[in-house]
Amino acid sequence: TLFAWSGARRKRGELDGNEALMAFADKLEKASIQTIEEGVMTGDLYALSTLPNKVSVDSETFLHEINKRLAVLMAD
Repeated sequence: TLFAWSGARRKRGELDGNEALMAFADKLEKASIQTIEEGVMTGDLYALSTLPNKVSVDSETFLHEINKRLAVLMAD
């Protein structure tokens, strides 16, 4: 769902010529992937992951973890 939402934001940015919105969508996706690659994921992804050091968290915690990484990316 998160990637559908970010993809829709990117497309809206393309249609409107809004570079900032496209950049936000890209950073949101990057932060989401980074969170998962660092081993923080919801139970459905946890069950599929082969990462050695992973932790299953609830959806709210997962979103907070993504937000932490997104804040760093947005500051760049």
